[in-house]
Amino acid sequence: MTVPTLQSLETIADNFYKELQLARAGKKTSLPFIKHQLSLTPKVKKGEVFQVLRIGGSIYQNARVKRINGKIAIERSVQRPLPVFKTEDMFLSFIDRVLDTSVDHLALNFAYPMTPLSRDGYLDGTLVSGSKEHAFDGLVGHAVGETIERYIKDKQKRTVHTALANDTVCLLLSGLTQFPRNNLVAGVIGTGLNFAIFLDEQTLVNLESANFDKFPQSPEGKLIDQGSNHPGASLFEKEIAGGYLYKNFNIRLAKEGLDYPNVSSTKEMDKVAFNDIPKVSLLAREVSEHSSSLVSCQIAGITQFYNRDCTVIIEGSLFWKGYRYKENVGVVCRQLVPDHQVSFVFIEESGILGAAKLIS
Repeated sequence: MTVPTLQSLETIADNFYKELQLARAGKKTSLPFIKHQLSLTPKVKKGEVFQVLRIGGSIYQNARVKRINGKIAIERSVQRPLPVFKTEDMFLSFIDRVLDTSVDHLALNFAYPMTPLSRDGYLDGTLVSGSKEHAFDGLVGHAVGETIERYIKDKQKRTVHTALANDTVCLLLSGLTQFPRNNLVAGVIGTGLNFAIFLDEQTLVNLESANFDKFPQSPEGKLIDQGSNHPGASLFEKEIAGGYLYKNFNIRLAKEGLDYPNVSSTKEMDKVAFNDIPKVSLLAREVSEHSSSLVSCQIAGITQFYNRDCTVIIEGSLFWKGYRYKENVGVVCRQLVPDHQVSFVFIEESGILGAAKLIS
């Protein structure tokens, strides 16, 4: 594996741009291009207190939020270990337990695969599958928000309107608290990879861009894919995301006959890159640069699709903490889309603020 040439990167960025155009026209591409319809009017009243839950991974966040003068104020927020949701009942019992008895609205940042649907002006989602240890047996195939509403109505004898979206969609919506919609993009560049964009005022799209496949796989990427749980899926993510990069590094170590122990995480590979170990540190830097250069292609393709300057809200330690990662993405984006400025921002409490924007 070598770092791609600028000509190769231009081709990949152009391929991504073309996939976006085709997907917008309703053609089948490697991008799922999942459209979400937002409500144009706030669901909560001025000054109304409501609740936001961020659920995913091993931690959940519980916030009490208020809409004041069109802005979102977080009154309090706590983080706790997330229980394992093997069944629908376990999940609904958890909601019943943490739900504030004084609120009429609940917004969920729900980091699991969903098919979006609009229900009485509220964005909801049908759960496609669980992930990892959270199986959600009984809830898969059902609208999560509607199921919560029915359960609370039955259990607490009251109506709590519920809206939800996944983490990348909420990340994009968080940008509305600070920036105009027209140039906003959201990207998760960490253990996994994804981007979300706006099509218009009411429509945003979860690209599920991990699935992009119009690029030349590296020999290491092919090996990683073959040994994965789902060969042939999420090819771009397996090439560049933090959940796989260290495997790429280990394969290269063996190929080049370098006497250095395998690393067990991309964070560990990064430490090697920041050090000065002959040949080995250089190899770790190459793997990181390969990833950041390819990520730049998706950002450049989106910028071309928007045809204007872009503000990209980024979550993910790979982007913010990886070896010269952010710097290289900036350099490559300037080379690929010289006519537009691409800025990268981090938004504090984006997971809460974005979910809150679903209803406020």
